[in-house]
Amino acid sequence: MLFVGTPIDCFRITSIKVRWIMKRPNLPALGLELSRRTVLGAALSAPFVLKARAQEYPTRNPRLIVPFAAGGPTDTLTRIAAERVSPLLGQQAVVENRAGAGGNIAGELVARTDADGYTLLVAGQAILAINKALYKKISYDPATDFTFIGMLGVIANVLLVNPKTVPVNSVAELIDLAKKKPGEISYGSNGPGSLTHLTTAIMAHQAGIELLHVPYQGAAPLTTDLLAGRIGMTFTAASAAMPLVRSGQLRALAVTTGKRSRFSPELPTLVESGFPTLDAPTWFGVVARSKTPAPILAKLRKDFNTVITSEDYAKALEKQSIEIMVVPPETSDEFLAKERKLWSDAVKVTGVSLD
Repeated sequence: MLFVGTPIDCFRITSIKVRWIMKRPNLPALGLELSRRTVLGAALSAPFVLKARAQEYPTRNPRLIVPFAAGGPTDTLTRIAAERVSPLLGQQAVVENRAGAGGNIAGELVARTDADGYTLLVAGQAILAINKALYKKISYDPATDFTFIGMLGVIANVLLVNPKTVPVNSVAELIDLAKKKPGEISYGSNGPGSLTHLTTAIMAHQAGIELLHVPYQGAAPLTTDLLAGRIGMTFTAASAAMPLVRSGQLRALAVTTGKRSRFSPELPTLVESGFPTLDAPTWFGVVARSKTPAPILAKLRKDFNTVITSEDYAKALEKQSIEIMVVPPETSDEFLAKERKLWSDAVKVTGVSLD
């Protein structure tokens, strides 16, 4: 009789001996005599073998799965981190790009891998806070399938208007104008359910104003139409926004970070502008599979934290207009729960649902 379970469960212990009967086609039954001491020794030693393997981690190259194509800001951020964490790990961290389905391809890939620390996911709001509410069906649960390691960086998004079509100088003036012209001010986004869409929708909902949503497939056509006055406003990354502001083509009203951005300290935050819950920059962290052994998680967190808090890393990110935000492991669950609440509420406000 074959038992399935732990090493001890797999055997029926009698008194002194254990008899395991294996029957094979066309072969006589094979009797294997094992002492109870042998069986119990093997069972009790298993956790120590696993612990030893965890302490040897890593013995091969860990992978960092990026949910975007190569060359974008998230890919660049990941490669900056990978270059600096590899010497600490003692193995080269390999960056792999798995773009598509709003991050779900990458999320599902990592959720199916072994919890051994060799396949890590670079994830932001989409995978960890939005997609569960946005998509009708996804095969992973961000709350239970992943364990947070560290925050790689945050990107401040800027609220931009074309001053020729939306002649305002502050968020308060924008709200007043929108109340006078309900549904007439249009805003561009990177598509239904995107961060730009949800940020604008929750802002409009909280302010009690009606805006016209115009979705785009990519930032380039959106920016072209904003400059031409075909749409009135949008949110976009500070690195792309500020050159257009300094040239006088567009006007910046606020940033989405909780504190003023070091790259544009003259701009107020949305929090300062009357939206206390809209601390909503674009952020990306590293997560591992849940149930990854504690010694492996401890090493990953230690090594990534060493990188994230280094002056060299901060200088490299500054060149990309990316800021540091440290989220300690002990507060990561609270941080992610807050993010899921904010963005699931935003999805409900929009009523959008994707297949």
